[in-house]
Amino acid sequence: MGGLAAAAPDLDFVVRLFGSDVYLEQHRGVTHSLVAMPVWAFILAVGFSVLGGRRYGWKAYYGVTLLALFIHILGDLITSYGTQILAPFSSWAPGFNTTFIIDPWFSAILVVGLLVSLYWRPRLAASLSLAALTALVLFQHTQYRAALDVAQRFADERGMSAARVEAYPQPFSAFNWLLTVSHNDAHYLARVNLRRSDPPRRVPEDAAWFRRIWASYQPVDQAQWRRHAVYGEGDRDALARSAWAQDGFGFYRRFAHLPSLYRVDRASSDVCVWFKDLRFQLEGLTPPFRYGVCRDGDRDGWRVFTLGMDGEPSAVGGLLW
Repeated sequence: MGGLAAAAPDLDFVVRLFGSDVYLEQHRGVTHSLVAMPVWAFILAVGFSVLGGRRYGWKAYYGVTLLALFIHILGDLITSYGTQILAPFSSWAPGFNTTFIIDPWFSAILVVGLLVSLYWRPRLAASLSLAALTALVLFQHTQYRAALDVAQRFADERGMSAARVEAYPQPFSAFNWLLTVSHNDAHYLARVNLRRSDPPRRVPEDAAWFRRIWASYQPVDQAQWRRHAVYGEGDRDALARSAWAQDGFGFYRRFAHLPSLYRVDRASSDVCVWFKDLRFQLEGLTPPFRYGVCRDGDRDGWRVFTLGMDGEPSAVGGLLW
């Protein structure tokens, strides 16, 4: 029952039926709320009691259900996506930025702890696993602070006193980080490995995806900072600003922490302006969460679309539209 309760918050995937824009705003929303957690725990506890033929009342399930929901929320908070812990009263979505969304070391501790607990002193094995997980996340936090310091030094050296500095965990290692400095409608990004002293060996363009990702993280003293304009350059700037400000695009403005112009498509009098969120982009891979607005010449207003991983656009909307 605890395992089922721990998975329950991700049932919010059903909001995809109402459109990808709704999902983007509501994922990790009210089902992941600390405010609503006692209510969800009660509903699940009653359901478990009914499924068990009322052998035990709902109170017998409430404690483990509440704890399982809390563990799920806490596990999401350590990532970079953002979790609306005060929903439905606030859309504030903090993220601790300590752990990548799929962390092999985090997962390995969970699996090993589960296997050991099946064959040797379950309570002790579970407690040791929890202690190991806690130690891992605390260590990752120390690396997060170190990565922030590197990004802050870059901003200070270039006189960006008002810049917004952040660091995002990356795949495979607690030492891999995406450093970001946002200043004057531009984001400066660098991928670094905090422990590397020598640059990684170059890999061919047709190398496996994981090799390309691993080789993209440079030593701190050889960091390759790249500038990404929010609205693009030249004559695309005014068009991108107009597209970005459209009323129907508000959901993406709230979601994207590091928005950047992805591309502009033109066909005859039609135009589409696409944006991406740089915090989710990995070297050599197509970025997710690409959204844009399109219009048919000057006759129609802007309409919101999303780009699938196959590169095909689809209108935003779902069953309610």
